[in-house]
Amino acid sequence: MNHQKAPSTQPPSRAPVLLLPLSLALLALTACGRSPQTGPAAEATSQPAPTVAESSQAEADRAAALAAKENEIADREAAVTQREIEQQLAQRAAEAEAEAAAAKAALSKATVARKQPTAPKPAAVAAARPASPPPPPPPPILVPAGTQLAVELTAAVSTKTAQVGNRVQGRLASDLVVGGRRAAAAGSPVQGTVTQVVSGSRKVGGTPTLGIAFDSLTVSGSAPIAINAQLVQQGASDTGKDTAKILGTAAAGAIIGHQVNHKNGSVVGGILGGAAGTAVAANTGGEVSLPAGTVVSVALGNSFQVAGD
Repeated sequence: MNHQKAPSTQPPSRAPVLLLPLSLALLALTACGRSPQTGPAAEATSQPAPTVAESSQAEADRAAALAAKENEIADREAAVTQREIEQQLAQRAAEAEAEAAAAKAALSKATVARKQPTAPKPAAVAAARPASPPPPPPPPILVPAGTQLAVELTAAVSTKTAQVGNRVQGRLASDLVVGGRRAAAAGSPVQGTVTQVVSGSRKVGGTPTLGIAFDSLTVSGSAPIAINAQLVQQGASDTGKDTAKILGTAAAGAIIGHQVNHKNGSVVGGILGGAAGTAVAANTGGEVSLPAGTVVSVALGNSFQVAGD
């Protein structure tokens, strides 16, 4: 016999109903735990990786910043060093000033000690007295133009033997004094040159003439000084005597009186005669002769300076 089970009178179980809300809650919690990140970390994760150029620029910027920092540190160190140097210089200047003040004080004490009366020995006084400076040299002497020189000839000069260009030797016969000062002593050498010769023995009717130009004066202790002093010495004219010797005594008076007529014309104040007559007259004229020791006076044509005594 079949026995059927009787339906259960117990209420149905509520476990499935309770599990569904629990599962939904777990899913919600899981979803909340996986939500996307926010903030700086999230932004950093989402940005792309920097490029090589951007990395190089960043390195350059960091190097520039580092160099600027180093320069700033170097400037600060230089400023500190400069201050230290200035302080050292100031300290040295103060020390030098103190040493100078000490030396000045010592000198003042020494001066006061020297001023105290003492009785030095005569020899010590003479040794301490400084030597007087030498006197200044005297100013030069100006010998003006027109000053007379007395020249003594040391060798004879004659129109009979002298020729133009011959040198003449002489010396001062007396001191050359200007303004009370001696410009040249007696005996100072004087030299000159023969500038003119008219010989009565070689020229009929001429006036014997001797010209000398003194051009050099040597003062002791100096080089020869250029001077210009002219001497012209003339003798008596032998014109009348020469004419008488050419033409004879009777004709001489007539020529001198301008009364002679000749086939070549009248002769007035001249000499009548040919070559032979002239040759005769050449040995009868006068001469200018200045023996050695003769003193002549000449005037300077120029001025000059000498050191003087």
